[in-house]
Amino acid sequence: MRRIDALNQLHVVTNQIAKSLEIVNPSMDDQGSEQLEGINHMITRREETIKLLDEAMEKEGKDWTEDEQGLLQQLSLLEETIQPKLSELYAAFSDQMRRLQNGKATANKYKPQASYTDGAFFDQRK
Repeated sequence: MRRIDALNQLHVVTNQIAKSLEIVNPSMDDQGSEQLEGINHMITRREETIKLLDEAMEKEGKDWTEDEQGLLQQLSLLEETIQPKLSELYAAFSDQMRRLQNGKATANKYKPQASYTDGAFFDQRK
């Protein structure tokens, strides 16, 4: 793959991530798992594209053309919008996991069968 093609592909995937993050509600309460899985899939695709770009850079060198520099600037601007949204989404996800763990701990502390059977005698005779 040529370097410009890899940059174009990286720009498309990064743009898709940015648009998807605009739609996602960071509260995580009414979030569908499909949206989050879609974003995760796009991030994986972006990672793969970056590897392709690295390979292309090894073959073609690191002297950027004007078109490539323009794409790099656009990618930099997209990255500035994506990072805060991803951080916010991660914080919301961490908060939701913490609440889930607290709920589990509370549920495990309450054992109704133990409070009713302690000291009780069940007659097994008929």
